[in-house]
Amino acid sequence: MARRPEFYFDEKTGYYRKRVKLKSGLYKDVRAKTKDELRKKLYDLETAQRMGLILDDKTTVAELAAEWYNNRKDGLSLSRREDYCSAINIRICPVLGAMKVRDIKPEHCQRVMAQCAGLSFSTQQKTVSTLKQIFECAVDNGLLLRSPAEKIKPAGAKPKEKTALSVEQCAQLEAAVKGTRAYIFVMLGLYAGLRREEICALQWKDIDLKANPPRLTVNNAMRFAGGKAEFPAPLKSKAAHRTIPLPPNLAAALAEEKKRSNSLFVIHASNGQHISYQGMRNIIGIIDRRGPMTETKLAKRAALEKELGRPIAPRKTQKNIVKIDFRVTPHQLRHSYITRLIEGGLDIKKVQYLAGHDDIRMTLNVYSHVMNNSPESLIDAVSTAFSGQTSGQF
Repeated sequence: MARRPEFYFDEKTGYYRKRVKLKSGLYKDVRAKTKDELRKKLYDLETAQRMGLILDDKTTVAELAAEWYNNRKDGLSLSRREDYCSAINIRICPVLGAMKVRDIKPEHCQRVMAQCAGLSFSTQQKTVSTLKQIFECAVDNGLLLRSPAEKIKPAGAKPKEKTALSVEQCAQLEAAVKGTRAYIFVMLGLYAGLRREEICALQWKDIDLKANPPRLTVNNAMRFAGGKAEFPAPLKSKAAHRTIPLPPNLAAALAEEKKRSNSLFVIHASNGQHISYQGMRNIIGIIDRRGPMTETKLAKRAALEKELGRPIAPRKTQKNIVKIDFRVTPHQLRHSYITRLIEGGLDIKKVQYLAGHDDIRMTLNVYSHVMNNSPESLIDAVSTAFSGQTSGQF
């Protein structure tokens, strides 16, 4: 008697198939293009059932999304968890949550993106990524044959390419904020490349000004959410924990600040405790007031002037305030630091370490435009690499 084959092959679809009995008593067909792929899916299905994951035709998108997130959240950074939670709770589940996974079609996923039409490209990109991962999980566990989110793409205008401050602009910015609470904040961004949340969490115990060279270690971050500042908060990734050598101008500025400080924190509130969310916003406001008005504010002023039928008097500024003719964001300080490192010829792996990037692709993708890869700049390195090699000689 012929032995029953391990899997049934459907010639019409070109897929191998195996019918499995679930714990609920229902039967489910698991399909794959190859036998090895089908074996993997069957193993994943068995593992998922053993862990209590609901895997039958009644599973809703909300149930699947919750299981998918809960099984992965422990390995994610805080910011990544927040991104996934926002995508699931605010944008995906209100549209698809009550629907059964088996009923989801590409148009349903497109409906989610239609609801995101007015949101930024970055937000839409995070939503698409979450959709794809949730439905890929459904495919891997035999709930679907193909992902309905496979061809979904984010829309909206892509963010403008980040621009670094020039050396001259850095000098102007330093002069503009000298003597204010924003000075050390700016210096730590420009000459140590710290993120906003890393600057606000920095303590004097993290800084060694007597070492040769002086250095600081990034040990903590501060989380800003819901108008509140939480300390300590986990770093963005393991790579964010790093020790950074301090250039002389930053070391000197920190030494002067330490003489005046009565707090454990480098950037602190008036009572010596860690800075509040509003305190952080006030520091950024000091920088903002020294630059030109944003396009949004100019548009609002123009609209108000049109409504009133008269020009609005400009806001009075403090005496002797130094103005700059460009806008600055906290991340732009860090971006300028990393750009200077690359322009200075530092090895890309060292740049990755100092920037605290978890993946070198982030360093390469964002800063590739800074690298000078013209033939004129590369010929010396190429010639040196082959200087000891002869051709056609024995």
